[in-house]
Amino acid sequence: MLSDFKKSSLFIIILATAIIPAAVILSGCISEKEESTGFTADESLKGAGDERKNDIISAATTIAPLAGLISAVGKDRVRVAVIVPPGAEPHAYEPAPSQMKEIADADIYIMNGAGLEFWMEKALLVNEDMLVVDSSQGVELLNEDGKHTDPHIWMSLENAAIQVENICNALIQFDRKDAEYYRQNKDSFLEDMRALDRELKQTFAAKENRTFIVYHPAWSYFARDYGLVQVPIMEEEKEPGPKYLAGLIDMARENNISVIFVDPQFNPKSAEVIAREMNARIVVLDPLAEDYLQNMRHTGEEISKSLK
Repeated sequence: MLSDFKKSSLFIIILATAIIPAAVILSGCISEKEESTGFTADESLKGAGDERKNDIISAATTIAPLAGLISAVGKDRVRVAVIVPPGAEPHAYEPAPSQMKEIADADIYIMNGAGLEFWMEKALLVNEDMLVVDSSQGVELLNEDGKHTDPHIWMSLENAAIQVENICNALIQFDRKDAEYYRQNKDSFLEDMRALDRELKQTFAAKENRTFIVYHPAWSYFARDYGLVQVPIMEEEKEPGPKYLAGLIDMARENNISVIFVDPQFNPKSAEVIAREMNARIVVLDPLAEDYLQNMRHTGEEISKSLK
């Protein structure tokens, strides 16, 4: 994809050795072996009825963005606990005792799915009666080299709309008497999502340059939705080699790219080294922000501004 940029051996050696390995906090790709936990919304909700510990549904979920979607549908009928704390790596994180207590007390667990919750079977041991819902059911997953699945499905308004539908169906089956309340909340939120999606499609349709550079490829679904090209600094989930870096810098200069997007969960040192060579600036985008619509709008604005 990237043309080789021929530099002197000294430049390549200096650049490669200057890069400080990143502390990877959010894994971008999940092995297909981990893709499915075996739980679906239909299977997990059989016999749910209207039973719950009190008038408020106690829900647990994996990451903050998913908690935001659940709260948008459940509002004051649902209390949401986020299991993976800020700064932790969802793919490698195993719930601590405090998080296990949250799971033990939950009426329902709403997973992101797409292989993110590798520890789900172990979590069920503390709460066998908990309903488990896979919000990724019906989402078209992106694969890399036929080996890995990208779990960042929520970074697409189209995917998140499917997740919201799954969340609403789960809450209704658990709490049928408030079904209309959940449907109204869902419909209102989906309309806001569709409006933002229309805005973003109009914005990116006018762009001639469609390539943006990221440290870690967390925006693959976003790029797919709007016809963009995401180019990661990380090479196959590893620190990039000298040849790849040289080609990346060459491509950035040819396309007048002056921004590198990084996750706040990552050590930015590698991106900073490359940014200096490209005369580019670092911009932070957070795929784990809880305010979903605000974050997607902010993401669209920042990526749009970078496409000169």
